[in-house]
Amino acid sequence: MDIRESCRSKALTEQNNVLHQHLDNVSSQAARIRQAADSSAGTPGEGEATDGSEAKLSELRAVINYLRKEKEIVDMQLELCKQENARLKTQIGHLTRDLEDTRATLSDVSLPVPPHLPTCNPVFFL
Repeated sequence: MDIRESCRSKALTEQNNVLHQHLDNVSSQAARIRQAADSSAGTPGEGEATDGSEAKLSELRAVINYLRKEKEIVDMQLELCKQENARLKTQIGHLTRDLEDTRATLSDVSLPVPPHLPTCNPVFFL
């Protein structure tokens, strides 16, 4: 379970990095488009390009926010699994110690029969 979560976390981190790079590229393109729009104010086609870039930028930001939330969830699940693992290891230690104590008590209670005493044989009772 830990391995799957760490693999998923790594994949999400890589995907997040790729999206950050893409966001930077789109941001620089949007800045260039704005500069071009400011320099030649009034050309009808450029306003549409800026709107399209802003829409893409908005979508990328939404995806990045989603991925960040997913990463937080996966990190939290990983932390919970680690805590559960530590709790179970502690419980195993306690149970092992209890088992050893019980075995020691049992061996103290079941004393061997001295050789001079007769043992119970079911044949004698017939």
